[in-house]
Amino acid sequence: PAATTVSTPVLEVLKKKRSAVLHQMQLMGIDTANWAAVDNFCLGVRIAGKKFRELSADDLDAVLLRIRSIRQKDMQKAKKELN
Repeated sequence: PAATTVSTPVLEVLKKKRSAVLHQMQLMGIDTANWAAVDNFCLGVRIAGKKFRELSADDLDAVLLRIRSIRQKDMQKAKKELN
């Protein structure tokens, strides 16, 4: 195996955070099987301004909060439209 400079626990944390972000993207309707679509979403200045693979653990936390906030606002908007 190739030597890595990052320890395994750190990689596990990144893997979990990436998975959580991708799941939220799926819930927003983004095709997460299409890396160009994932990168295009992440490159948005209001989201991260970086490609998905360039996101650090802190970046992923921030993106997750932003996506959840967007989804919550969308759900509130949809609720108002029903009333």
